[in-house]
Amino acid sequence: MSARISTILILGATRGIGEALAHHFHTISKKVIITGHERDEGKMQLLADELPGLEFWVWDLTDLHLLQNHVTSILQKWPDLDTVFLNAAIQSHYDIFTSSPAPPSPSGMLAEFHTNLVAPILVAQAFAPHLLGRAKQGRATALFVTTSSLAYFPVPFYPGYCAAKAGLASFVKILRMQARALELEKDERRKRDEEAEKVGGMRIIEVVPPYVGIALNAEHRAQTDALQGGEEKAVQPMGLGEYVDGFFEGLEEEEEEIAVGFAKKGVEVWKRGFGELMRCSGME
Repeated sequence: MSARISTILILGATRGIGEALAHHFHTISKKVIITGHERDEGKMQLLADELPGLEFWVWDLTDLHLLQNHVTSILQKWPDLDTVFLNAAIQSHYDIFTSSPAPPSPSGMLAEFHTNLVAPILVAQAFAPHLLGRAKQGRATALFVTTSSLAYFPVPFYPGYCAAKAGLASFVKILRMQARALELEKDERRKRDEEAEKVGGMRIIEVVPPYVGIALNAEHRAQTDALQGGEEKAVQPMGLGEYVDGFFEGLEEEEEEIAVGFAKKGVEVWKRGFGELMRCSGME
């Protein structure tokens, strides 16, 4: 599928998985544009200096009032954009009943839900008409949305994060179903031109990482290890390099979900259960 990608915008690419993906897409000769908060502008400039041709855009995703302005400006600057990759995330660890650690403040909770759920939905909706329009012209386009294995397997350490990612996973499936209905509405044809699909059309891909050892969870890793009986008993994270290798292997498999490691099990269970129910009801 990487052959379909020419110009890719990665939201949330100043550290962790997003930064690693930006590096890899750059090495395979893709035009890469990254976004980050104003506080990360220096880091983005360093990446632009390190990776010739990479460009960046300062964007605070929690400022929802300016979201459409950012989308409009980005499309004006890069009208040939064919791929959008939503990857930004924040994660808080807390216990609702013992307050050890204490839940975030209301503003902190809103920031987590804005970053992990509300902003990705609004950004996807804002870019969708552009991607669909190019697809109707025979151009290949793609929307990647990063959820989490915790969307399918919630754990007690991250109440807000698990809930937000579960909601985002549902949104991706709904968005894909609506896009698929557009493909079939003219005369209810269900036979597709396979060759046309290879070179054109809009793909909506859910990216489902497992527990990966990145800055997202580093701050509270010792606490969550202790809750599992200590480091020796606790589930340990996949290395970032191993995850990125697994992602790009999955990218070439042309699946609707790119799940790596343990995350594959959650996606498979969902497909065998709820996915089958949706197919029987005619919605999948």
